[in-house]
Amino acid sequence: MKFISDMVQVSLEDFLPRAKVKDFKSSRGKTYRVVISKANQMSFVRLQTKSTEPWSMDLRAIHQAYQELDDFDTRLFFIDVPKKHSPARGLLLHLKLLLTVD
Repeated sequence: MKFISDMVQVSLEDFLPRAKVKDFKSSRGKTYRVVISKANQMSFVRLQTKSTEPWSMDLRAIHQAYQELDDFDTRLFFIDVPKKHSPARGLLLHLKLLLTVD
């Protein structure tokens, strides 16, 4: 499955409040619960795992990736969002900023 932008231009100022969600799913269906969301950072835990260690993502980096990428394969997120590929794409899907193409 391929993921592409829905071509909506979203400024960082509009994106950050939109990204203040309570939970979201990765593109593979893993559920993440947000534990802290402040300023430009989001901390969350993956619910389908034994680890309770929170992960964090820089929301500015996700916004930058959304603005710059044409293809949202998780490998391509690495420059902007190191080690958080699937949750980053999942957040964009949750916000309805990405479309799936077969």
